[in-house]
Amino acid sequence: MRIIALFVFTVMLVVNFTSAGAISTEIAEKARNATVLVSTSRGERDGGFGSGVVISPSGLILTNYHVIHRADKLRIFFYDPDNNNYYNAEVIGIDPVADLALLQLKVDKDMLPLEFLLIESEEWNIADDVMAIGHPMGIQWTVSLGHIASTIRSGKITPYVSTLQHSAEIHKGNSGGPLINEQGDVIGINTYLLMPENAWSGIAYAIRGDIVKYSVDQMLNNAIAFMNVDVPVKYPAFRLALRGLNEFGVKWLEENHPDRKFPTNIFGMIVVDIKEGEWADEHGMEKFDVVVAVDGEPTNNMLDIRDIVMGRNYKPGQIVGLLIIRDGHFRKLEYELAWIDFENYLDFYDESMAEKKMTPESLLPPTLPTPPDDEPSSYQNE
Repeated sequence: MRIIALFVFTVMLVVNFTSAGAISTEIAEKARNATVLVSTSRGERDGGFGSGVVISPSGLILTNYHVIHRADKLRIFFYDPDNNNYYNAEVIGIDPVADLALLQLKVDKDMLPLEFLLIESEEWNIADDVMAIGHPMGIQWTVSLGHIASTIRSGKITPYVSTLQHSAEIHKGNSGGPLINEQGDVIGINTYLLMPENAWSGIAYAIRGDIVKYSVDQMLNNAIAFMNVDVPVKYPAFRLALRGLNEFGVKWLEENHPDRKFPTNIFGMIVVDIKEGEWADEHGMEKFDVVVAVDGEPTNNMLDIRDIVMGRNYKPGQIVGLLIIRDGHFRKLEYELAWIDFENYLDFYDESMAEKKMTPESLLPPTLPTPPDDEPSSYQNE
């Protein structure tokens, strides 16, 4: 299996626009006009590009972080069959954890206000009609239609944040482009494709709208408060080594702790390691405790924990209540939320750009469990 970042390094000046079915032509045209091509250069290396979407009338543009990573210069192209003019932009916010970046377009005031799309952060359902716009394989401003297949997938490129799995056709060059609903709102940012070896098509994923909204708000706040693009977007997280009590988790536990019996008749996340001096160590948590609920919400896996803390808008440093099982008995503990290691993700992008390959395991924060052995094991960005 391959995981392909939707980013290419050659430009083909071809425009292909297809009217939408369940999505009106009017909405499709508006979305096309708000979708941009982001062309990048890195030193002497030129010709890389991806997609982006305008999210404010003043020229804020959202794209993927991997599209603009370490770029020296950004050029923004709008849909215009009559000319090939471009505009400069600067990066004002980055979020490597969610693979998102915020750009500010540099344009004359007489160009404003720009056509833009709103971010929908709450409403999406399985089988909803969706539309993707971008530049697959360099075929610019291509519109493709599909449906939402799943709303709760965890990412392979972005394992901590939730994604929408969908059936709209996307490929290399769609990175950073919008996934749009019937109302014309952005419900996701297309980011990667899970594809079998030697296959042409695969399973498409977009960063989910609630994560996008959270990230954009934080990047804007950081840009205003700190005027520093490198200030991280903070995501609340459990700095605990946890394993789910599913088939793969129990197998891993039995292989690594053959002298201990593990429960197979309960759901939850088992603590497999605690670092000395951290909150859990100093507040009564023990190795092999089973976390079954966070603030009253049942949790069976890291997705559950993530959705609880993100869904309730918890912040790093906030105290949450845990219900655990220890030696067959329920106990209540408190836990202080930490945040994901921002620098870990920056290091990952530097290494992946240098090698043009990465593994899903290398994307995981050090405190999260490694995926089971049957997960896809390679990533290709070329």
